Amino acid sequence: MKKLLLAAIFTLSSQSVLAHTLWVMPSHFVLSGEDTWISVDVSAANMTFVADKGVSPDSLRIIFPDGQSQPFAQQYQGKRKSQADHQLVADGTYLIENGGAPRYFTLFEVNGERKRIMADKKAAMSELPKHATKITTSRSQSKALAVVTVNAPNRKAITPKGEGFEVNFVTHPADYVAEDAIQWQLLIEGKPAAGVKVELSREGELYRNNAARVTLESDTEGKLQFTPEHAGRYLLEASYQANTVTALADNERASLTLTFEVGVP
Repeated sequence: MKKLLLAAIFTLSSQSVLAHTLWVMPSHFVLSGEDTWISVDVSAANMTFVADKGVSPDSLRIIFPDGQSQPFAQQYQGKRKSQADHQLVADGTYLIENGGAPRYFTLFEVNGERKRIMADKKAAMSELPKHATKITTSRSQSKALAVVTVNAPNRKAITPKGEGFEVNFVTHPADYVAEDAIQWQLLIEGKPAAGVKVELSREGELYRNNAARVTLESDTEGKLQFTPEHAGRYLLEASYQANTVTALADNERASLTLTFEVGVP
């Protein structure tokens, strides 16, 4: 009963956030110098980079150029956006990621009433009411990404791990320039994710009559190609779902956003 109550509270408090797009926005994408600092904004919003709802920074982490992961040194959660700061003490490429471990939700009915508990298939067995029917468990995971490079770029932090829904940076993020093609590859459990629709948007939507969003679809190798016309900051949004049955779930859903910067030619 306690888990049912917690699930209900979680549903009510999360609906407004889940209806928005999660993103992280670093103060800089390419830096030079030694012992520099980075500040990161975290928010969930309907309009690209217009902060709307503060998101907990508890799952925010930074992966250093050597592959080591650290929580941010300082963080604050606000009403419209959250913020965090960290010192970048080494040359190379850093991955900023906001997103926790996968969540499992088991849906079921009791006397025609739909209910949910936050548990995977195995854990749910001991929690389900005796007369539960129409039982389905979903695995869900979302994350927001950004990449920052200090002096010399490298790839240790941004190399795919072969776990969950990931992006492979075919073109290094430090090399994104207007009018030049950018390539990414989407992966699921290390394998190409074909047929995934992606939406790309650019900062400044609030000041344009035409949002000028672009929709792409990954090819058979999971690859995407985009040639930006303008310099500036962009957001890539991708989501994936499949009826993949495992010991813990009956289906899976995953989403990611990537904030990136395009330089002047």
